[in-house]
Parts: sequence; structure tokens; C-alpha cells
Amino acid sequence: MASHPTIFPVLRYNDAPAAIDFLVNALGFVVKSDHRTPDGGVAHADLAFGPGVVGISSTGTSATESPWSRVRQGLYLVVSDPDAYYDRARSAGADVAVPIADQSYGSRDFTLRDPEGHLWGFGTYDMSRGDGAPALFPEVLYRDVEKAVDWMERAVGCRRSLVVPGNDGSVKHAELRLDDGVVFTGSAPESGQFQGVTHFVNLHVADPDAHFAGAKAAGASIVMEPQMSPFGARFYAARDPEGFLWWVSDYRPA
Repeated sequence: MASHPTIFPVLRYNDAPAAIDFLVNALGFVVKSDHRTPDGGVAHADLAFGPGVVGISSTGTSATESPWSRVRQGLYLVVSDPDAYYDRARSAGADVAVPIADQSYGSRDFTLRDPEGHLWGFGTYDMSRGDGAPALFPEVLYRDVEKAVDWMERAVGCRRSLVVPGNDGSVKHAELRLDDGVVFTGSAPESGQFQGVTHFVNLHVADPDAHFAGAKAAGASIVMEPQMSPFGARFYAARDPEGFLWWVSDYRPA
């Protein structure tokens, strides 16, 4: 049975049209949909990387009362029965940022805040509409990873597929699944060049060196050149024109 990605990063850009051009030309995304506002902004666009998709929109396109108008990054999880997930989250005491409701674009959605304030949207809008092993994995970093993982299990219904302990026994890295979707999590860095980063996107590619060469030639801001990770994967890291972090690797969750 084919897998079907269900967890997607959502990014909001000050200049979303330019960001779409960058993601296509530098990182190899393909535009699946691109809905513009009357002033030329991006109301919503789906960009595919293999069967995975990232949701793009312009800042300022959400209603001012919406919590999504005040963030730059979040997650969207496709679920077939959002009411059941909504009831589960409320029973677990989750912070409901946006109550469940039918949307004008045909989806039924709601939004939660996790324990550190990051937004998680849930709904029936299928951003992928394609089958295949996921090649794109959002990662959210936390000050208290164990508390975040517990919330993902209790409130969201995710299941742990991998937990890597740190030297002190705490959770250093974890991978959690919801159906065929995967989200990574780990500890927020307290210092160094990644201090302040709370979200980034992992891309799986077969040849990180070739991908790096194309991204660099297209003007990507390289943070780390291709190298081997301690766990045997080859990777590089880059930032897009508005500073979002992209981690490109030949690692794929089992």
C-alpha cells in the first residue's frame, strides 16, 4: 500500500512570490497551486518536493484576529476526521487557538498551540494529493523536548518512531508519526549560529552534493557545506532569502 504524506510545514513570507521563485529555482520545488490576492500577494500556494508539500503564503493575508497572522512558521496536519482529533485535543487539555469550523475552501479545520506556543493546524485540506514515501519533514525545536513529545502523543495522537537520548538521558532528537506523516523534534540551541531557530524543513535527496551545487549556483545562502553527520547521513544546510532554515540530507526515516 502506498504511503501518503500527512504533515506539512507552513511558511509565511513578506515577499511570497520571490520566495516561490527561490524554492523552485534553488531547491527544486514544483508549484502545484498558486492562489494570488488582488494586490499580487500569495493567499496560498502548494509547492511539492516529491510527494511532500510546503504551504506558502504572504504575511498579512490572514485576518488580523487570526493567530496565524502573527507567526511566520507552523505545521498543517491532514486528518480525515478533524472532529475526532479536535475532541481528543480538548480532552487532553490542549490550548485551542482556532476552534473547529468549515472553511470557504472546502476544508474543516482547527488550530492548536503546543506547550511552547507554536501553531499546529489540522484539517481535511489535502496539500499533497499524491502518494509515495515522504521526502520533506518539518522539524520543531523545543526548550523542553520531553514535554513537547508527550503533548504530541496525548493531544495530537502522534506515535514515537525514533527517540535519540542525549548524554544526560533527556530526549535529544525524536521522530513522531501521524499516519504516514513524520515530524522531527529536538532541543532548541541555546547558543551558536542556530540560536533562536524554532522551525526548519528537512529535505530528503538522493545526492546532497549535487543538490548543494544547484542551490549554491541559484544563490542560496549556505550555512553548512556538504558533510557527514555523526549518524552517517550526508547533509548541507542553507537559508532562503528571508532566513528560513533548510536542512538537505540523504537521511530518510525508516
